[in-house]
Amino acid sequence: MIEHPEAVTIARQIADTLTGKQIQEAVRGNKPHKFAFYTRSPEEYAAILAGQSIAGAQASGSLILVRTSGDSFIVLGGGGERILYHATPDTLPKAHQLLLRFSDDTFLTVTVQGWGSCQLYTPEELDANHWYANRGLEATDEGFTQEYFEGLFAALPAEDSRAVKYFIISEPGVWGIGNGLLQDILLAAKIHPRCRAVSLTKPQRRALHRAIVKTIESAVKLGGRSDEHDLFGNTGGYERKLSSAAAGLPCPACGKADILKESFLGGAIYTCPECQPAPPKPAENPPGANAPNLAASRHLMTRAGRGQYGVPSGHVTADKGPPLLYVQGRLILGGTAKPLAPCGEGLFVCLAPCETRNQ
Repeated sequence: MIEHPEAVTIARQIADTLTGKQIQEAVRGNKPHKFAFYTRSPEEYAAILAGQSIAGAQASGSLILVRTSGDSFIVLGGGGERILYHATPDTLPKAHQLLLRFSDDTFLTVTVQGWGSCQLYTPEELDANHWYANRGLEATDEGFTQEYFEGLFAALPAEDSRAVKYFIISEPGVWGIGNGLLQDILLAAKIHPRCRAVSLTKPQRRALHRAIVKTIESAVKLGGRSDEHDLFGNTGGYERKLSSAAAGLPCPACGKADILKESFLGGAIYTCPECQPAPPKPAENPPGANAPNLAASRHLMTRAGRGQYGVPSGHVTADKGPPLLYVQGRLILGGTAKPLAPCGEGLFVCLAPCETRNQ
């Protein structure tokens, strides 16, 4: 999954390699993918992008914003994607969700692995996108100070039940951090993912802020993680301390205990019982967040028309009740973003209190 360090790396490579190249042809994928997020029809992609040139690229969180000469933005990333440059057609993938052919017969392809964005926006549409417009600061932003970070905690109600994992990667969230780098961050800060965010002491909050900044800056400097790829298919240089490969092995920090693996909030967490003592009891989280069988949750929705699970600016249809706005993994109800997780074939489970009708 692309997180901020990979987005920075790929955006820089796109800017250096593709700026000035004219798009001869734009293909909105040759194979349907239920988790490839689009904003227009294939015909619109082809008509709008043909003849435009790449004008630059920048990272925003886990997104890569590719700017064109026609004042459009191609928004990539936000999930699991292989974004590759091809100097010749010999290396083109058999299946892709986006292909740009340039006038010099070089190519850019995007292949979605899991889910990801292949969206096309005008500047006004991008600014109006709920998910993008309500982003927080990145760890590499100059404004991501200890004071700013303390403000995120100060905004929480005294009895707030969200776990620190949810606090960092979901709401309020640190823009661009996902579950992958979170594991190393929490190990460095010596905080268990299940700890309630409001329970952290000031020294713990300071340690967490330092760990976020140091980990992200290191991964950016090294070109992303070693299990993720850049624009040319090369892996990054940041070796994760905690991942599936570390489960059952001695802790890389203390060496006194073996790394534990468990499921929490829709994904795996890896912890050292010595460095990261578990809270006395699991932090209470939004309904469904800790359910071992997400399919058992009552907050279920069906896929939205023609096999699509919903698009970032579209609607997901509930079994009963009004349409629900689904934006890049979040359910928008009453102006509030609610996180969603895939829950079996054709279903999502809401990871926060929401107004969905029970199925």
